[in-house]
Amino acid sequence: MTMKLHREAATVTSIPGPAGTAAGSWKRGAMVLASMALMAGGALATASPASAATGGCADGNLCLYAGTQFNVPKLTTGKTYECFQLAHYRLDGNPYYIYSYVNNSPVKADLYSGTSTLDVFEYTGTIGSGKFSSNTQQNFNGADLICTGGRAPYWSQA
Repeated sequence: MTMKLHREAATVTSIPGPAGTAAGSWKRGAMVLASMALMAGGALATASPASAATGGCADGNLCLYAGTQFNVPKLTTGKTYECFQLAHYRLDGNPYYIYSYVNNSPVKADLYSGTSTLDVFEYTGTIGSGKFSSNTQQNFNGADLICTGGRAPYWSQA
């Protein structure tokens, strides 16, 4: 003998909730919370990565800018043992100087100014590895050369 049972489709409003709650209200709340969690997850997925580079300077690079706040990029290098003449990058005279920098390279960068004696340089300052400044306060305005990784200063063509 076969018996047929009549079934009704369950809906959110037909399933009873915890005592003292209107039928379906707790389920709607749970659905809203689940939707919010999905939206938050989507927002996290589209957020900038934690490793976003300061001033747009990629990991492993030294970046020099002719404007404050990392504006007007002029020199970007990943070389860790080289000298660069700032004039080649328009960073050694009015109106362009090093006004901001980011050193994401693993080595320091030393700045030098030329003297009246050929191939003799005067130390101006250092940009340490992992350091940055959004406004140098014109501290490097006298620099003519920047050398990475402890390289001795010379009139490089780089």
